[in-house]
Amino acid sequence: MAHHIKCESLTKRFQGIKALNGLDLELEITQPTGIVGPNGAGKSTLFAILCGFISPTSGKVRVLDQAPDSSFIKGKLSLLPQDTSMFKGVDVLTQLKHYARLQNFNRHDAKKEVDHVLSLVQAAGFANQFPETLSFGQRKRIMLAQSLIGKPELILMDEPTSGLDPVAATEVRNLLRDLGNEYSVIISSHNLSEIEDICSDIAIMNKGKLVIHSSLSELKRSGQCFSLMLEAPSDVHLGDLLKEISGIGKIENDNKDMKSWIIHYESGSAEQLQIKILSKLGETGIAISELKKGKALADEISEIIKSDN
Repeated sequence: MAHHIKCESLTKRFQGIKALNGLDLELEITQPTGIVGPNGAGKSTLFAILCGFISPTSGKVRVLDQAPDSSFIKGKLSLLPQDTSMFKGVDVLTQLKHYARLQNFNRHDAKKEVDHVLSLVQAAGFANQFPETLSFGQRKRIMLAQSLIGKPELILMDEPTSGLDPVAATEVRNLLRDLGNEYSVIISSHNLSEIEDICSDIAIMNKGKLVIHSSLSELKRSGQCFSLMLEAPSDVHLGDLLKEISGIGKIENDNKDMKSWIIHYESGSAEQLQIKILSKLGETGIAISELKKGKALADEISEIIKSDN
């Protein structure tokens, strides 16, 4: 099966700065995939190269098994940009029909296609309005509709809910979740809760390179743990004490603070394991100040990136 995205030693320099630094990345998008990383990780540069807006300094890149500037991927690759740029004084329907005609739809089919994509994003009521009369969130829906014209094989979405108020952002996320069942989508976002809500796979970038590509379920499983804070350091080694509990895995302490521990678990109900841990510590007379479940996805990603620096 052809890769949707394949990058080999991909490098891009801007005045001596490496925005991409030998990026190796292979993605076959069967479920919505998120690309995350700190500012300067190279996400926007990668999107620009994939769309053929800029050329790499070195390395190889294939999109839908073609070079990004190949005429063979015209209409098969689509981009939802972060900013909503539309012509003032030209109604939504006219603008979207123009984009459909650029993809070789005839006049009749262009109108039919625009009606279809507007209905998909629940924006049919905006068809005869001018963009300047719409809210930012409404224009975002129109741009999303534009990205769906012709049912492209792959859609790149750059910060799809950036700038939206909480209600509008929730509505767009719901739309993206539904569209992910029909379209191959890659989402670049700083909003990790959005990635967690929509995506099934995640690629983490840092300093222009791929750090890890994983399913979200596997990444979360690596973060299956409890954070334990003792009231005072214990003479009893918690690793020896808690390993007797079925389902408990590695136990780590913060070397700077012997009161702080991370308890990883491999199987079983988190709630039942918490009860067993509390019971075992109580039997031994070890007083605790806090026992809470898990690490947030943001913490897990932060630790991965930190270990790469």
